[in-house]
Amino acid sequence: MMDADARRCSAWARDVDLSPIGTCGSYLGYLLIERPLPWLKDIGEAPALAGLAGRLSALGIRLQALASTSPGGDPADSRMILHAPSAKTAGFAGYQRFETAAGDCLEASLDRLLARAEDGQAPDSAHTDLLVCTHGSRDGCCGSLGTDLALRLAAVPAWPGIRYWRTSHTGGHRFAPTFLLLPQGTSWGFADVQLARRVVERSVPFAEVAGHYRGCPGLPGPHVQVLERAVLSMVGWELLDECRGGDLTGETTRDGGTVARLRAGSRSWEGVVRPSRTVPVPDCRKPVAEAKKTTTEWTVSDVRPVA
Repeated sequence: MMDADARRCSAWARDVDLSPIGTCGSYLGYLLIERPLPWLKDIGEAPALAGLAGRLSALGIRLQALASTSPGGDPADSRMILHAPSAKTAGFAGYQRFETAAGDCLEASLDRLLARAEDGQAPDSAHTDLLVCTHGSRDGCCGSLGTDLALRLAAVPAWPGIRYWRTSHTGGHRFAPTFLLLPQGTSWGFADVQLARRVVERSVPFAEVAGHYRGCPGLPGPHVQVLERAVLSMVGWELLDECRGGDLTGETTRDGGTVARLRAGSRSWEGVVRPSRTVPVPDCRKPVAEAKKTTTEWTVSDVRPVA
């Protein structure tokens, strides 16, 4: 008989009201490659991708597999999409999207995309990639809940310019279903079709969906990401259209808080960021008592604009 505490990891996260903010990681870019299913638990260990994985890691670029639109087809016909940092701005204003056929030599295809990005060439298109994690060999919640969300999205009329993809592990499976919106660079958890619609259309105030926001992977670390969420809740979606950056100021408060700063265009904000709960992270369908990892939640207070 299964231990009563051995629940799905996403059900456990909802039960303890776990906050997703600051859990999206920080990446200079993403490389998306169509690969036939099934995927290995770690896609970087796939023989065809192993050579890319180490190189991309050194560049700060995350590798993501995409479910091929023609399972069983020739991998050489698959697409490769690079979401790269802008070569023209110092901060983050979304990634730049470049696409090509993957071809027989993935390294050569990557070289071409990187060269175009580094040369500051115009992106290929205005397409937005909506990636739903459905990596069942990595986590059961993503495999079931994520796949269900991907199928539900595929059944509704597509938004103009939006491409839906099933993707490999994006981190944060305890927040399943999760999705990533590129090149905008926003990450979301505890998702459903309604949330995806609200995010894509920006049809409600940001504050109404803030509890689902994992953060912007184009910003450095959870301190700045949690501050950005607070500012987004204050000023609205338009903040995502500005060139943003942030860091820790080096200031601390008497109670151990750390002062972080977010810059967006000509505006700046500061806030005091503190660690909140540290809780165990159980593997899916494993008792919490057997958890090998922990996660720390982050809070921010005293948010104010600065000159």
